[in-house]
Amino acid sequence: MAVPLHAAIEGFALSALYQVCMSHRVYLGCLALVLTSFVGCQKTDPIVTYSVPTKVPEQLLPGKDRMLAAMVPKDDQVWFFKVTGPEESIATIDKAFETFVKSIEFSAGKPDLAELPDGWRRGGEKPFRYASIDVMVPGKQLDISISKLSKQDDWDKYVAMNVNRWRGQLGLESSEDKWAGGDSIDVASADGQSVWVDMLGDPSKASNSMAPPFARGPMSGSMAGGPMSGGPPSTSPAKETAAPKADSRLKFDTPEGWRDGKKSMMRLAAFNVGPEDTEAVITVMQAGGDLRANVARWIGQIRQGQVPDDVVDQAMADAQEVKVAGRDAKRYVLTGEKADEGDAIDATIVPLEGGFSMFVKMTGPAATVSDQNDAMVEFLESLKF
Repeated sequence: MAVPLHAAIEGFALSALYQVCMSHRVYLGCLALVLTSFVGCQKTDPIVTYSVPTKVPEQLLPGKDRMLAAMVPKDDQVWFFKVTGPEESIATIDKAFETFVKSIEFSAGKPDLAELPDGWRRGGEKPFRYASIDVMVPGKQLDISISKLSKQDDWDKYVAMNVNRWRGQLGLESSEDKWAGGDSIDVASADGQSVWVDMLGDPSKASNSMAPPFARGPMSGSMAGGPMSGGPPSTSPAKETAAPKADSRLKFDTPEGWRDGKKSMMRLAAFNVGPEDTEAVITVMQAGGDLRANVARWIGQIRQGQVPDDVVDQAMADAQEVKVAGRDAKRYVLTGEKADEGDAIDATIVPLEGGFSMFVKMTGPAATVSDQNDAMVEFLESLKF
């Protein structure tokens, strides 16, 4: 078989080179030279370039969230009904939710939730809400929140403020339209025009808007928040971080022995006091909500269960009349069935404008709360805002 000329030459060259290397016993250098010569004679693959797309395909993008909400005026209150979740999940209950809102009845000024649509059930108690309703849909449980705040004189402005805040939660820009894009809805039991909101957005683009339904008062801002939260799109609680300085809008004298505590989005100031194993926590926050409902909830926290009406009545009657920052306020010292055992709460509620209040609250072991009575009086007397 004939051998191509270039192959014969290549073989002869390699053989001759090998003989020279062996004769001089330069093994390593020659071996490298042999390999280099051999590789140099091989054909190399051409360089290939690829274009890699930087835009995520539409089908891989996270879905949008949809929010349904209603504002229903009743007597001197406004009731907020709200649910937020993945677009496809909300689509399974949108008609039922709208019908539920339209047909809501009130008993003694409160929504009657005795009968709920099939598959809906009352959820557990959550801070700052009148009620929660759990709705199971394919692959997810939706959370309907029901809360209330005092009605404001300028209804259109009040609605627009709340709807624009909700728009921010969905990453949408504020709207200058009437009611910020909300529509009217016919709720037979309402006292006045109710408002319906149906919005679609991307919560990942949302501003940090964790506050509840509100009409901004004199202390509004990033730290404003309160008990009547309609709930942010995410169910994760706000992470608290150490904050050695209280909110600059507050002025006060810190009692001796009070240590800087952890401040969250809703806390304007926070302190810890007492031994570490019997420590009490003091918080100052702006909030809304019904006075009696808050007192009943606090008693339930320290007595671990439903509180009889007569116990709440007695706590309301025992409230101390105090002055805080020139305003009339009420101070509640709440204990368990045995005053010197378990936990206790020392809470002062200072009314503000816009249906909000300032809450100064100490929670901890009964002995520590009792021991800090004089310090709490000192703090309340120094508080200005």
